[in-house]
Amino acid sequence: MSIITDYKIVFGVRKIHEMNFKLMSSTSPSLDAIFFEFRTITSCDSLIRMINAVLDNPLQSEDVLFYTQGLQMLKIGYSETKLYHDTNKYDANPNIAPGDVLPTADLREIVKAWRNFVKDGNTGLLT
Repeated sequence: MSIITDYKIVFGVRKIHEMNFKLMSSTSPSLDAIFFEFRTITSCDSLIRMINAVLDNPLQSEDVLFYTQGLQMLKIGYSETKLYHDTNKYDANPNIAPGDVLPTADLREIVKAWRNFVKDGNTGLLT
């Protein structure tokens, strides 16, 4: 099975206040919320570069923190990535539970598919 199928990912466009927004729906509301932050090819490319830097260096001992403009955060490690919804809460207590955890290799494939959708996709409106 593909990663997209495993996470039951669907990309679509939803009209909100007369504007079209590209969205993702999956088995993880945390993943969906964070991907809303990556609405441009440039932001997708930045995340892909960060993930590749981590995956290309398995001896790196520390996770990389990737902050979004919406104050969400991804803690990217070689084997897994943790998704956090509130950077202030994480900064106050780094031991808080993440919203979700997924393999970093899976995240890279999801980001690549999302980037392709941001660039070219238009699957109609989500209901």
